[in-house]
Amino acid sequence: QELGIVQLLGDSAVFDYSPYLGSMDFVFVDGSHSYDYVKADTATALRLLRPTGGIVVWHDYDTPFWPGVTLALNELHASDPAMAGLRHVRGTSLCVLRTGPA
Repeated sequence: QELGIVQLLGDSAVFDYSPYLGSMDFVFVDGSHSYDYVKADTATALRLLRPTGGIVVWHDYDTPFWPGVTLALNELHASDPAMAGLRHVRGTSLCVLRTGPA
């Protein structure tokens, strides 16, 4: 198995993620910052992770410039059990979620 990082660039609303579903250990989300995009990108990020779990990191959380990121992630954290482990990295604009076995 090849080790490495694959950077996927494009409009996440139309990008074909199908070749990558269930194959990622780490997903960094820094796409459109609107509420709807953040919710859709989060659902995609979780589908990209391996069935055994992985890590998702979101950029631009808790900033005055991108309220849609904060609103969407706070709502998902409160309503979706899969997002219960979401944590803000203090002093940064990053949020992190680890899925899978502890």
